[in-house]
Amino acid sequence: MNKRVGAVLAALSLGLAMVAGTPPASASPVPGNPPSALVIPGDNFYPESVTASAGWDIYAASIVTGAVVRFRHGAWQAEEFVPAGVNIGTAGIMVDDARGVLWTCGIDLSFQTPTVLRAFSLTTKAIVATYTVPDRGVCADIALVRGDVFITDTVDPTVSPALPGRILKLTTPSRYSAVGGTLSVWSADPAFTQPTGGLQINGIAYDGGSSIYTTNYSGGRLVRVDIAADGSAKPAVVIPVSRPLQNPDGIRMLDSRRLVITENAGPVTVVDVRTGAVTDYATVDQPSSVVRTGDRLWVAEGQILRLQTGQAPNLPFKIRRLPVEPTA
Repeated sequence: MNKRVGAVLAALSLGLAMVAGTPPASASPVPGNPPSALVIPGDNFYPESVTASAGWDIYAASIVTGAVVRFRHGAWQAEEFVPAGVNIGTAGIMVDDARGVLWTCGIDLSFQTPTVLRAFSLTTKAIVATYTVPDRGVCADIALVRGDVFITDTVDPTVSPALPGRILKLTTPSRYSAVGGTLSVWSADPAFTQPTGGLQINGIAYDGGSSIYTTNYSGGRLVRVDIAADGSAKPAVVIPVSRPLQNPDGIRMLDSRRLVITENAGPVTVVDVRTGAVTDYATVDQPSSVVRTGDRLWVAEGQILRLQTGQAPNLPFKIRRLPVEPTA
């Protein structure tokens, strides 16, 4: 595999992990009693990202085929939501219940086609809106922030000189519609970009108040960007952590002060964003993304490292269920 493509695959992985190994999936899941793992059919899916609706339906996206599958809460069986090929490949995804859409980062790992931020209706599955990411940006992950849609740009590694990592913001005329929006750069703070090059920021999470968090994949940084009173970005702040982060990727808030971070090789860590204290949480098989529903975490085993090195995946592809530990 092309090394540049492999590097992007690694950086676009977003995820979480599991303590004490891999639990067996339940053979006969019962409604209301979820299995220990959701199984994704096929031998080429590589679930890069996972998200959930307010009703706790789980969605998973394929970095290779572009397909998206949905697991209905209580049914726990994969159903096609977006067919393969509508997006060339799909990285980050995010359910937007207010607008009634699933947002997707439609990417092309050959970098011959511009990245698009695309919205699919949650009811009809039809494409509702498409926005091209400007300046050869590569959409990695998505967060909803005060009614707007924020995405990270992990950059096109084939461009020379190297481009800076960025956070872009999509604002639509109505909080309840995905159409007619404007996608623009919200911040291109130097803290997003590792001076030695490589893939830049990837995961993104909103604390529900006044701060956005992101990670730099190549540099192992955890970065906070506070939101000014007018909605603009304040200068980014690098958060010192108690131990080095190895290729930090997908991130999601557990609560207002705890951030879950995926380190690509498998560890799941929880960081106290006030102190930078890192706590080992779990380990799974090459996790790539995480989402919380109630007292559960659902973790996609994207196996992106195997994909980039040409190794065969461990089949079937799975989304693991982990417990949410109470606040200390």
